[in-house]
Amino acid sequence: MGKNLFKKAGAALMSAAMMLNGAVYSSSTVIAADAPQKIEFEDAKVTGTITVEKDTNASGGSALKMTDSGTIELKVTVDKSGPYKLTFYVFGIGTDKQQNLSINGVSQGALGIPEGSDYKAVTLSSIMLKEGENTITIEKSWGWSQFDYLEVASMDNLTIKATQTTPCDQLATVETQSLMAYLAENYGKHIISGQQEIYSGGPHGLETEFEYLKETTGHYPAIRGFDYGNFCCPLYGSDDGSTDRIIDWVKNKGGIATASYHINVPKDFANYTIGTKMDWSLSTYGAKDTDFSPSKAATPGTKENEYYLSTLKTLAKEFNKLEAEGIPVIWRPLHEAEGGGGEKESWFWWGREGSEAYKKLWIYTYNTLTNDLNCHNLIWEWNSYNYANSTNWYPGDAYVDIIGYDKYNCTVYLEENGWQPSLKHDDSAISSTFYGLIDKYDGKKMVAMAENDCFSTVENLTSENAGWLYFCTWYDGGSDNNNFLTNPIFNTKEDTIAMYQSEYCITLDELPKDLYKKEGITPPDPSKTTTTTTTTSDPNVTTTTAAYEFEVQKKSVTIPAKPENALGKQMVIDITGAPSASIGGAVGYGTTADDWKNIEWKGNADKDGKLEVVVDISDMPDSFKTCEVQVWWSNVWNAATEKAIDKPYKIESCKVEYLMGGDVLEATMWGDANCDNSLDMADVVMIMQSLANPDKYGLNGDDEHHITEQGLANADVDKTLKGVTSNDSLKIQEFLLGKIKTLAPEK
Repeated sequence: MGKNLFKKAGAALMSAAMMLNGAVYSSSTVIAADAPQKIEFEDAKVTGTITVEKDTNASGGSALKMTDSGTIELKVTVDKSGPYKLTFYVFGIGTDKQQNLSINGVSQGALGIPEGSDYKAVTLSSIMLKEGENTITIEKSWGWSQFDYLEVASMDNLTIKATQTTPCDQLATVETQSLMAYLAENYGKHIISGQQEIYSGGPHGLETEFEYLKETTGHYPAIRGFDYGNFCCPLYGSDDGSTDRIIDWVKNKGGIATASYHINVPKDFANYTIGTKMDWSLSTYGAKDTDFSPSKAATPGTKENEYYLSTLKTLAKEFNKLEAEGIPVIWRPLHEAEGGGGEKESWFWWGREGSEAYKKLWIYTYNTLTNDLNCHNLIWEWNSYNYANSTNWYPGDAYVDIIGYDKYNCTVYLEENGWQPSLKHDDSAISSTFYGLIDKYDGKKMVAMAENDCFSTVENLTSENAGWLYFCTWYDGGSDNNNFLTNPIFNTKEDTIAMYQSEYCITLDELPKDLYKKEGITPPDPSKTTTTTTTTSDPNVTTTTAAYEFEVQKKSVTIPAKPENALGKQMVIDITGAPSASIGGAVGYGTTADDWKNIEWKGNADKDGKLEVVVDISDMPDSFKTCEVQVWWSNVWNAATEKAIDKPYKIESCKVEYLMGGDVLEATMWGDANCDNSLDMADVVMIMQSLANPDKYGLNGDDEHHITEQGLANADVDKTLKGVTSNDSLKIQEFLLGKIKTLAPEK
């Protein structure tokens, strides 16, 4: 089942639900709303195997040591309801650890604890405390940890905003800029609804989740999640219709598209030969099941890079198609790289070599898609966690538009279940995680719930002021433990109705008609090179992002010797460019600048960016043995801005063909080029051979099966050009396919 994009049980380690234990005694501290106060952990109520240990490095000379089990409970009294900043001074014993945190019995998600021997500050922002007494509970989840003290400080006048709300791609399309502006307008004021579609061939149809939402709530989600991993996989992938569905969702239904990238690699990459197909069972996206190197994938000249780049080229063709349709995508590749925390706990191959290799791969992916393959319709979303060292994985502001967090806090790990995953309904808004991410990235980027099991409730989101940009519930996987939308352990039907019918939640029918054509958006100007240089994690390496600037390409072509009975000649030019691009230029010849002449041509690429142009160059004197093909423009018209946007292109091939035949003989059977008194593909082959290799298959060719004068007369079915050309072979094929009824030329 290679197309299955199952969520990992380990993903739930990021945010765990709490079980609040009763307290016989606990410390109680009163916090003034305007003065931070310090609470020693050794004064807290503890259960299980938690012990008070003497420690000269601790502020009070003692600390709490959490080992195999137990809870820590503090009572904190404040004189004013509102958001507070909680700073825990802790360290993980041996490696990074995490424990479950709840406030007044409501889960706040995971408390990430960094490895160390000295106490480090772990700050949670905008923790909502009520006036009077509050209970802060830390419950054992994973790993041994040591706790020194807690500081609590008021955060009055809290606002939710981001300072960088324009795309990091300087050439982002008007539609992409418009969508980004709409997201920024609603950030902190509403939450935008989203739903991930299931993979093709899953346990139910692609529309099941969406029809459930419509039937249950009366609304479709505003955002639909897609995945290009199967589409682009060189091992077994195929067109699963993702691009067509995105076009339908955005253009026909008026929605927003987001896409992720569960791209598989061979498990045994060392012995894999590039281009070989294989069953999905021999591939993986897991970190521990492959020897595939993410750092080498970002290094040109390596086998890993050849493999990874091939996936990006396939992907870029689809993004280019969407861009031609005026469709932007919230693009979330290489997600959840940090995994369980630290440098070695990733569960995806792109994180298996740690944060430095990962950042290199992200930046390579960004530069390849944006600068090399000209995908300017992407809003780049990067997945973070809320560990103390999560920022180590951040690629940088120049490569990220939105910070995403994958929220799976309905899976808990309890001692009574042997620390195995268990399910428990938890509709917390995890505001501590939300504000923790804002703090980590200096409030520059909007923060979204990129994936989720429970999307929380309107009451919890608004009361905790957890202003997630959007949610995108993962699909129903087919069993109780992963039916994330419909299983009430994750989202009850009542909560789903309340969310989708609330004023706070934006649904598909509430998106504006001008979503992708907002006023005041400045179109990108590709005629100007605007360069931004940003420093990567290596201070000695800089990456430059430059606007695409059109350049005239020229290709010299040798003209073969003219065969007898040739009536003219033509140039056949094959070009690869952007889908539907207008491409034009000339075939030039001359000996000096003064006598240079150009025979102009133009055409439009097809939906795959392919263009073949046939140019009549019969007026070119036979004395010229070479000529030059030039491309003068390659652009796509943007109806929104009423401007042509330059697009890259490549001259694939150019060749001269001679026009043979004429009126020497009357046709005995139109199209019968090989004169066997029948009409089939052999006649098409005969024509093409005579044009491509006239010395062998032309009228005077040395092959015994070369074309004859009668064959030339029969083959000349297209009278729009003189003599026999490739157009004649195309017309014969159309006749054989039933597209035209006769080959007899019109009189």
